[in-house]
Amino acid sequence: MVLPIDEYAPAPEDEVVMTHARLAILRSCLQPKGFNGVEPPEQSAQDVAEDRPYGLWLVDRAKTHGFDMQPPSRTDDRTPPPGGWSDELDPAFNQAYDICAAEVKEQMLQVSSPTTSGQGSASTTIRMQARSLASEAEPWKAAHHEWQQCLRANGLTPPEQNDGWSSEEARALLETSESANTAQEGVRIAVIEATCNEQTQLTQKLGDIEAGYQATLIRQNEAALTEESKTHAAHLDAARAYLASHQ
Repeated sequence: MVLPIDEYAPAPEDEVVMTHARLAILRSCLQPKGFNGVEPPEQSAQDVAEDRPYGLWLVDRAKTHGFDMQPPSRTDDRTPPPGGWSDELDPAFNQAYDICAAEVKEQMLQVSSPTTSGQGSASTTIRMQARSLASEAEPWKAAHHEWQQCLRANGLTPPEQNDGWSSEEARALLETSESANTAQEGVRIAVIEATCNEQTQLTQKLGDIEAGYQATLIRQNEAALTEESKTHAAHLDAARAYLASHQ
């Protein structure tokens, strides 16, 4: 599911690179104090988790996995340093971490995206505004109502709110056990929800509505988005350069 604002939002793999760079910068301060810092995240591979902006919509997947989310595959190249990673529950480590975080704050900002560095994000704001406007639009409500009717016709209790995507039966089942999402009843409910989504074209309709609002907001804020993208690209380059010289 691709929306117009995605062109301006950082890719997940970019965020992983920047996180690695920030943790490496912190380690440069922590290691002289006797700590190795926290374990960096795994590197994401090409495939990504199933996107469900408007509930389940892939019927074949629901038949085999129920409500289970397919996690992205990972490539784990994190070699622990001598002595292993620091204990995040160690008060001494946390004290050193806080001191270092303050000392290298500006350096970490230079390898952080504007969307995650506390500087505010035009793309995130537009995404939130577009969703809010879209969910109040009559075509959105009509499409959601059609999906609700389909759930009722198939024995499920739909959510009442316009941004709810799971039946009451699904919510109750998933609250009972983490494994319930792939149990027989979980698969049955997931298939009904995904089938109703497909039959009513819910994901397509709502995606088109939300994309329309995003496109309008993007045109109104193109200068800010362009500047944000340039800043992100420069900081990503800085993150890659730092990691290349500190491995």
